[in-house]
Amino acid sequence: MRRPAGTMRAVTPDRPSEPLPRLFLRFLRFGALAWGGPVAQIAMIRQELVEEERWVDRERFNRVLAVYQALPGPEAHELCVWFGHLAGGRTGGVLAGLGFMLPGFLLMLALSWAYVRFGLRLDGVQGAFAGMQAAVIALVVRGAAVIGRHALTGSSLWVIAVLAFAASLAGAHFALVLVVAGVVEMLARRG
Repeated sequence: MRRPAGTMRAVTPDRPSEPLPRLFLRFLRFGALAWGGPVAQIAMIRQELVEEERWVDRERFNRVLAVYQALPGPEAHELCVWFGHLAGGRTGGVLAGLGFMLPGFLLMLALSWAYVRFGLRLDGVQGAFAGMQAAVIALVVRGAAVIGRHALTGSSLWVIAVLAFAASLAGAHFALVLVVAGVVEMLARRG
């Protein structure tokens, strides 16, 4: 028997409850407010769904985030699809992903049209872009600090993070940094 659209699902300890229309609107809001790239987006999603509403615990979120960061593709969008799937199954995953992606898609479509139509000749456009760069950098730094504070739970993880950052700046391949960091943490846990 099918349940009517928009009705509540049974709440279980492992599954948050959210009507499908509300789920779509929640992730549409995330997409509209998600300025600053994936670090800021993930921090915002984490704050609301993990810290405030407790859809999942911190450890599970960090494990899922680690998997999505290792996979190709936009991890913030993948997290939205995963959270949507938790709350609404496959349909919830599709609606959450679509809701998160839609504002950025529409904005890029409008900006592309404006660029083709007007170029960058309009007064103030270049100044507005320069101002936005500073704001986006601030959002990324804040988001990285929020995620780092929750993910780096021990001194060994802090050391690994600093060394991985240094290796990345030195030009080491991401996959190599990821594998070495994982092996070092595994060895650290085993003593």
